[in-house]
Amino acid sequence: MRRNSPLLKRAEAWTYASMPVAEHIYDAQGLRIVRNAVNQFIVCTCHFTADPAKRDPAWRRVAAAGMTPGQAARELDIDYTAVQGSKVFPEFAERRSLIVVPRFDPADLAGLKMWAGLDYGTRNPASVHVYTIIDDVIFSLWELYEPCRDIPEWVAKVKACPYWRQVRYVAADPSLWVPTQQQAYGGPVGVETLLRQAGLTNLIKGRNDEGAEQAWVGMLRQAWAQPETTFRISEDCPHQIREFETAIFQPQSERQLMTSGVYAERIADRDNHSLDDCKYFMLTMPKAKTSFEGGWKDPGQVYKMLGGGRQNTHRPHQGRGPVGYA
Repeated sequence: MRRNSPLLKRAEAWTYASMPVAEHIYDAQGLRIVRNAVNQFIVCTCHFTADPAKRDPAWRRVAAAGMTPGQAARELDIDYTAVQGSKVFPEFAERRSLIVVPRFDPADLAGLKMWAGLDYGTRNPASVHVYTIIDDVIFSLWELYEPCRDIPEWVAKVKACPYWRQVRYVAADPSLWVPTQQQAYGGPVGVETLLRQAGLTNLIKGRNDEGAEQAWVGMLRQAWAQPETTFRISEDCPHQIREFETAIFQPQSERQLMTSGVYAERIADRDNHSLDDCKYFMLTMPKAKTSFEGGWKDPGQVYKMLGGGRQNTHRPHQGRGPVGYA
């Protein structure tokens, strides 16, 4: 049925007209009390303007400090649709020069421990990124971003990564362990089994539970709020840079909000493949520190590549390279 067809418009008009209307019990500035017509629950909505001391616009400006306009409208004005369609990471554009860094020479990172994230796709791109941690700063170093139409061929491209021998594990979408792939002999197996058979033997399950996305977004916002950003992306990862720049929140129609009564702040499920692999890595990344014993020719090289901002502050590591993670 066409979106603008008269029949569909009549159906939508009937849906809105047939919805029960909430009973208003009390209204005052900043305070509304209603009775839900479906379940008879009494719902009280209290806005900050219910307090006379907070009605001055100056109070709102102070309270909204550090929030995007959409976040402030949602948190302070109880407008749950305010962030819909807005950028998930507005700080990326604001601090791009501190987030996107020049590409690395793999020889300069020899000996560092690394990890990877994987978001699998056959029609959509399968995204793999390799990450490392240097002095508490996470770096995204390398990417493979293309559909996996032939598993052995695609795995060979992953293992051709110049950092592959340093990768401890690959955190992947847990749905890859679900047995969905039929075999000529025996029962169905998961994509994870097929990847292991092709040589990708260091897979672990990443997190993809209900709270995972919001936890990960919070980690990134904290990383990019620091004076020296603690999550950075190499120019060798153009697809990941693009996805972070363009990620938006999933819109919800007025009808969805009225019928479900639930507002869910979720990232739109499109062009988010490298975001997912980053999420799988960051929510499983190690925390125990260890020393890097690679013996760089120039221990300050990584900081010189970033513009020299920190190389003079890490003299204790000279001769051993920067701190890595186990």
